[in-house]
Amino acid sequence: MVATHNGKEVLKAQWSGAVSQNPFLSFKFRGGAKGDKVVIKWADNKGESRTDEATIA
Repeated sequence: MVATHNGKEVLKAQWSGAVSQNPFLSFKFRGGAKGDKVVIKWADNKGESRTDEATIA
């Protein structure tokens, strides 16, 4: 899993198979401003992947 803010990596993690099927993720980083984009990309151990994007309110 990688989180980026305006293209800059702000969080990187690699979890084991013991993670919940529908996990909740919360983290903080410095430098975010209203309107900036945060992108989360992940891939699981079954080859599935997903990208989600949010705008800081």
